[in-house]
Amino acid sequence: MFKKAILKKTQKVTHVTKQLKKQFRVNLVTAVLAAFGLVIALAWRDVIQSTVDAVLKTLQIENGTDLISKLIVALLVTLISVIGILIFSKYKPKD
Repeated sequence: MFKKAILKKTQKVTHVTKQLKKQFRVNLVTAVLAAFGLVIALAWRDVIQSTVDAVLKTLQIENGTDLISKLIVALLVTLISVIGILIFSKYKPKD
């Protein structure tokens, strides 16, 4: 009887350990993907910023260009991010 209790506890600990390892991997992958996403977002932000600056210069909008440029970039990045979140949230597995 004592051996059965120890065996049962050992199996439970083993099961919990496997679950923790699996959850750790899931969280690690999520963190790494988020880091890559941040790097990509920063790269695209620079491209969008340069494009907006070039368009404003072409349109000869000089007064408050820095503020207008930052506002346009923020709106574009937000719009692209929201669309991306909506698209990719469809692929999230159900719990």
